[in-house]
Parts: sequence; structure tokens; C-alpha cells
Amino acid sequence: MVTARATTRSYSSPARRERRNQTQVAILKAAEAVFKARGYSTATMQGVADSAGVSLPTVYLYFRSKPDLVRSLADLVTSSADLSVEHVLAETDPKRQLAIGAGILRALHERSEVVADVLRSASGADPKVSREWKRWQERHLAAVGAVARSLAKRKALRRDLDVASATDILYAIGGPDTFRQLVRERGWTSERYERWLAEAGRRLLL
Repeated sequence: MVTARATTRSYSSPARRERRNQTQVAILKAAEAVFKARGYSTATMQGVADSAGVSLPTVYLYFRSKPDLVRSLADLVTSSADLSVEHVLAETDPKRQLAIGAGILRALHERSEVVADVLRSASGADPKVSREWKRWQERHLAAVGAVARSLAKRKALRRDLDVASATDILYAIGGPDTFRQLVRERGWTSERYERWLAEAGRRLLL
């Protein structure tokens, strides 16, 4: 009997973990939709539960609060393997590095538009969200700093630029605010933004 129970657990545990993961992702996707439709301040945990088709206790089982949902949404986006800065760093040609980076930033901003809006708009009113906004910005700074150091190592930067200045340039032109201004406010397509970002990087840095 002991062996049978152990065997059942060994086969069912992966399935249970998968169901838990699916439930977590479903709740996060529902939260994203609720934040987009209602705004962060008026969104409720009950609204997220209703949108996800689960009970309110189920939501609280995975996420303690709205800031916890926001943090997990940010982590869900930034943990995507195809958005890793390592793809840029693995390239040896500086122009290709900037082109690859522009594509990654475009995809990142497209996927994170809702969570970035929440972080930006709610950061002043909610200390927990403020910390997440700071963490979001620090992630962006770390990534573009790694690219700037890579370009400097390859002797590709303009002679009048050091790593700190190159990092600042990449931080500004590749940040979520620039994407929002050009794509949402000025009506650019994401494709045009990606082309511009790669070209701007080449002109300003190389």
C-alpha cells in the first residue's frame, strides 16, 4: 500500500503543478484584462476572480493583493526567454546587436503595455506599486547597460561616448515612455518604432 500511494503521488504531482501553473496564468491574464478595462484603482480582486472564472479564495490562494498581481504580471513578461538581453549579447556585429535589441524592446513594450501603464500611473499612490515601478526601471537600465558595455568591448561606440553615456541614450530611446509616446500618442506602428529604434541606435551610438 505504501508503494502504491508513493507511485500515485509521483505521477500526479507534475499534473497538479501544471494545473496550478495554468490557474496562475489564467488569473494573471484576467487581471491584465481587468486593469486595462477598469484601471488599476477601480479594479478589484473579485473582478479578477469573475473574469478568470474562479472563486475569490482561489485568487487569494495565489496572489495576496493587487500589487502582488502587478508584480507577477511584470515577472511573467520579463521572464520570457525570447525577450532576454542574452540574444543581443550573443551577436557579434554591433549593427545586428542594435537591430535584435530593437525587436526585443518592441515585443517587450507590446506585451507589457498594460502593466507598464499600471506601474506608471499607480506608482505615486501605492508604495508597493512604486517599488515595482522602480524595479521595472532598474531591469531596463541593467539590460541596456549590458548592451552598452558589449558595444564598448567591441570598440563600436563613437569616440566621444563612454559606457555611461551610451547607457543613458539606450535607456531613453528604448524605454516604455518613448514607445508609448510614438506608438500610442503619435500613431506609429510597432514596425515603424522598431525600425526607428534600430536606426536611432546606430546613428547615436556607433
